[in-house]
Amino acid sequence: MISKLVWSDTFEKGNPFGGIDGFRPLRITFHSNSLANTIENNEQAALDILLGLAKLDNIDAMSFDGSISPQILINFDKAQKDSIGITVINAEGNPIGFSGVSTSYLEPNYIAYLLGVYSSSKEENYKSIRQEILEVKSHGALRRDIFITTSPFLLSKRDKLRELNIYTPSDALKIVGLYLRVNGEFEWISHIESNVRFITTMDTFYEFLSRGLLPKSWKYISGLGLHNAREKLLSLGWSVLNRYSRVLQARDELGRLYYMPANSSTKDKMMYHFDYLTLLLTAAFDTQALIINTVYNLGLKDQECGFRRERFKTVIRQQTITSNLANLLSAKSDFINILFDLRNKIHSVSMETNFHVPDSYPDELLERICQYDQYNHWGIQKQNVNVIINRGNPTPSINYSVDIYHLAHGLISESTNLINSIMEETQIETFLDTGVLSKIMTSPPDDMLPYIQAYLLLA
Repeated sequence: MISKLVWSDTFEKGNPFGGIDGFRPLRITFHSNSLANTIENNEQAALDILLGLAKLDNIDAMSFDGSISPQILINFDKAQKDSIGITVINAEGNPIGFSGVSTSYLEPNYIAYLLGVYSSSKEENYKSIRQEILEVKSHGALRRDIFITTSPFLLSKRDKLRELNIYTPSDALKIVGLYLRVNGEFEWISHIESNVRFITTMDTFYEFLSRGLLPKSWKYISGLGLHNAREKLLSLGWSVLNRYSRVLQARDELGRLYYMPANSSTKDKMMYHFDYLTLLLTAAFDTQALIINTVYNLGLKDQECGFRRERFKTVIRQQTITSNLANLLSAKSDFINILFDLRNKIHSVSMETNFHVPDSYPDELLERICQYDQYNHWGIQKQNVNVIINRGNPTPSINYSVDIYHLAHGLISESTNLINSIMEETQIETFLDTGVLSKIMTSPPDDMLPYIQAYLLLA
């Protein structure tokens, strides 16, 4: 997961992700010195896209070397005792902004704070570090939003420089892509040929992204279209993809609320989109159960089809031909139960995001989630506290804090893997006439592949 952006504490109007004060352009800064070096393929691909996006009207981009205009110029020759001046130069070479960086950030005490150690005998070794500190602090002085770098030093010190929002190109691209999508901007997904700009649509973007995240869907959908019951199965197969596409749109809405400054309605809006997301994910799985019932001719009624329905589970366990599906669903039963129980919160008491309970009565569902993802706990934090109620004795308790955006990411990631696995294990090809097997499409068309690859980087 990508960390939350820290916004400047100025009283300026607007935010890139909206809010009560409206929208303003997203401000990104390219750390030219680090980005000029050879970087990993994935980071280079993300950087190439970012450099293209920097030309859009609603992206406010700057660099230190002038490759992206305006340019941030650090005036070493005009340094004063307490600060070093910064000038912003436009493409015509004219100054359009000024600021300054305190020289205290270059002092041994600050170097020691960042590094944990300082040795005056190694002063020469700190020269490049001071330069990078000065550059990232210039970004902060100009109240920029995202600092894009591959500097190992700056990336390793992000925890101590959180207010500067330091990101790799690949992480920055996901935030920039989200910013553009929630602002309804899809021109950035384009190819320029001569003087023609080809613009995609929102529906096309999410469809292609879905196909990229669900690579098994190519054989799955193609095979369903060649089955004897193709009309029904194709309708169900595309229903799975359409619901998954809407899941990704709901995730983006959660992302917008996650990154924008919180207000009194943020929590309720996030829970709205989270509830919708769990409904869509469980609906996708219910639809896959209907497909299995039809493909394998299980003879079950529609209302009996579902990965938690006892009748459905019993039938696929009893048949050798569906044993692989039974084993898969058994292995993933803990996750399936978590997802459906979260969905069922819609029918009962809504899930709380910050509450405490006596430690003798821990929250059963949240404990299962924590156990399922023992490393990150899908955004759930627990803390042992003592709670005093009505001036009584302290009661040992557990305080739960739930980060809905992280929880949604965990659910989607695990669901994506499971949907893919079910598509593969359905083995639709075994139920087709041999004469049509050559017509099965197992990968995207060549002209679609570059778009899918770019969309995966953007989201």
